[in-house]
Amino acid sequence: MTTPLTVALVTPLTGPDSAQGLAGLRGVTLWARDEHLPAPWDEISLTAYDAHPDPAAAMRAAVAARPDALLGPYGHRAALAACAATDRVVFNTGAPSTRFVRQAFPNVVNIAAATSTWPRGVLSVVRAADRRARKVVLLASGDTAVEIASGTRAAAGAQAFEVASHVFPPGRATQAASRLPPGDILIVHAAPDDELAAANILLRRPWRAAAFSTAVSAQATASLGDLRERLLAPGSWIPEDTRGTATGPTAREFTADYTALHGVAPTETAAWAYVTGLVLGRAIRFCGGVQDASVLAAARGIDTTTLLGRFRLDEATGLQVGHQIPVVQWQDGASHTVWPREAARAAFAHPRLITSRPAAWRGPAAQPTRGG
Repeated sequence: MTTPLTVALVTPLTGPDSAQGLAGLRGVTLWARDEHLPAPWDEISLTAYDAHPDPAAAMRAAVAARPDALLGPYGHRAALAACAATDRVVFNTGAPSTRFVRQAFPNVVNIAAATSTWPRGVLSVVRAADRRARKVVLLASGDTAVEIASGTRAAAGAQAFEVASHVFPPGRATQAASRLPPGDILIVHAAPDDELAAANILLRRPWRAAAFSTAVSAQATASLGDLRERLLAPGSWIPEDTRGTATGPTAREFTADYTALHGVAPTETAAWAYVTGLVLGRAIRFCGGVQDASVLAAARGIDTTTLLGRFRLDEATGLQVGHQIPVVQWQDGASHTVWPREAARAAFAHPRLITSRPAAWRGPAAQPTRGG
C-alpha cells in the first residue's frame, strides 16, 4: 500500500500568465518524479489548480482538498490574492516580492530573492569599479515601481549613492524619459515595450553605467544596435552551470532531465518551481513530518545551495537573502554574468561606451572618464 505525499500547486494554467504557470507545473512535475522522501511516503501526488481568473478561489479549492503541502502561484497579484486566502503554509514559487515579508505573511516561504533587489547588484558592481559615481537616476513603472524605488534608495544609501527616482504610468515611457535629468548611473524598471522606448532616448546620453530590467533578453534588445554595448541587466539562471550543489542536481543535470521529460528546454520559472520542491523536500526530511508549523520552522532554518544558488531566509523578515540576482553585461554582442564575483563569467567593462552624445547633454560633469 502506497502512502503519497499530496502536494497542491496553485498557479495560472490559462490566461495571460499561462506560459509561466505551465512551465512551473512542468518543473514541479519533474521534482515530484525524482524526489526521494523518507518513510512513510513512497511517492508524490501532485494536483494543479488554475489561479486564473480567481487565485483566491483556486487557493481555497486547493486547501479544501487538504494537501500535505501548498505551492504557488506565479505572478505578484495572483500570489498576493492566493496567500491572503489561507492561513496555511505556502511555498512562494513564483512571486519574489518584499510584499511577502513575514510581518504581513507569516506563513509564506520565499524561495527567490525579491525582484526589487536587482538594482543592489548593479550598484555593487559599479561601486567596486568606480569610486567617483554619485548620482543614480531611477525610472520605474508597473506594479512593483514603488518597491523598486524603495529598494534602490536603501541599496544606494549603503554605498554612498544619491538617488533621484521617477515613476511613470505604463505607456508613457517616451515622455518620462525625455524629462529625466542627467546622472552617473541609470536604472530602468518597466514593461519591455516601455523600456525599449526609454532606451532609444536615454542610452544616447553619457551615463557611466546603465541598467534595464528586461535587457537580459537578446530579442528585447536586438533593435538597440550599438547602444546595447555594456548595458547591464538582472541575469537569469545558467542552464549549463556545472557548479556543485548541496541540495539537488546541478543546473546542467536539471536541464538535461527536464528536457528529456518534457521535450522542451526549461525556463527560469521552471527552474524556480523545481527548486521550490527541493526546499520543501529538505524541510520535510529535516522535521520528519508534514505539519505546517514543523515544515515552516524547518524551512526557516535551511541554509543550502541549489542549482539556482544559495537559499537562506532572513530571520527577521522571512525574505530570501541567500540568493542574489546575478547582473549580466552585454559585451561584443553577448551577455556575460559580471556579478556577484563568485558567479562572474567576464570582467565588468566600465564605463559605458557612448556612441552618440546630443549637444544638450554635453558638459564636464557628465563626461565619462576611463578607469574611474
